[in-house]
Amino acid sequence: MANDFLKPVSSVVSTRNEVRTLKTVTTSTLIYSKVNRASLTERFTHYFKSVNLPETAASLSTGSTLSLAFPELQQLNVDNFVIAAIPNTSYDEIMDGRSVTWVVPQDAEGSYSGLTLVSSTYGTFAKKQSSPLLGNNIAFLFCDQVNKPYTGTTDGGIINKASVSTWNTTNYLDRPSAVSYQNLQLSDINTDQRDWSSNALATTVFENYPTNSNQGYNYDIPVGFVALDKGLMVITHPDIVNNMPWGLGNVSPGGGSNSSSGTTQIYWTNAAKSTVNFYSIDIAYQTSVVCIALPNEFFFTNNPTWDYDANLNSYQEGSNDYDTTYITEIGLYNKTNELVAISKLDRPKAKGYTGLLTFTLKLDV
Repeated sequence: MANDFLKPVSSVVSTRNEVRTLKTVTTSTLIYSKVNRASLTERFTHYFKSVNLPETAASLSTGSTLSLAFPELQQLNVDNFVIAAIPNTSYDEIMDGRSVTWVVPQDAEGSYSGLTLVSSTYGTFAKKQSSPLLGNNIAFLFCDQVNKPYTGTTDGGIINKASVSTWNTTNYLDRPSAVSYQNLQLSDINTDQRDWSSNALATTVFENYPTNSNQGYNYDIPVGFVALDKGLMVITHPDIVNNMPWGLGNVSPGGGSNSSSGTTQIYWTNAAKSTVNFYSIDIAYQTSVVCIALPNEFFFTNNPTWDYDANLNSYQEGSNDYDTTYITEIGLYNKTNELVAISKLDRPKAKGYTGLLTFTLKLDV
């Protein structure tokens, strides 16, 4: 019909795109606090529950099913940790768990230095992973100065990590994945033959743990983790936690010197020794709708500036001598005939009786 202003769209395609942005948080915006799970008076003690760490040592005993299956998680069963929160204005939906590089201040005999921690995931190197202890959207932190990466075999000898020498690769995408005890088969046990006494343990276990016979360095020991969707970074390894130069920091808010060596809400002013870089991920959903106006379509309009009656007479007489119509906006309707989106053109487009126009509407949702 000449006055039919609706027709089905020609196609609809929906896409999901990740937008990654490099972010840096440093100095007064990177604020640290030490948390002790044994304290009943510290207001930060609740963080043990918030980040799903054991509230008591007995909550994750070495004989527990979880610890025996994932002995690397036993290395998170500590009395103290350091936490730093990324401001929620500094990341979008989630942090890329492959990309975190965190320089942490460490005591250096009257001054302080910076120790580099980097993120990775167990098993498959991924943007995030789920942990049976910590929950979803987790990446783990590792440090060359504490423990170098596992260099044995995994998956029954299929994967050989002998060439892996560092966590902190030049390109973060080249970082090694961490090895879980679950990634090893019997033939992989003790293929990383580093001396057990050289390992920096966060919690004390024997070399043959979690069995009585599987000796050797059979899993990577994390120094902490990141809750990627909460922006919470946690350091658990005592070699780092117990070497924080609290007395050389500044108190937040206010910025005064931390002369009392307090351990809550402290930051350091040297950006080279207290900073974190990571990629923030924002998920963009877009729907592309193709609308086609063929000849003998949309050549009538109810715009009051167009002589509808005169053109209707031409239509009824079988003539194609109509005044030109112009398209200025396109509306999209749902199945119940409700207007759900409208697109306005930057200038009118001539259509008329013989015209053919194609429009691609892109909707960000």
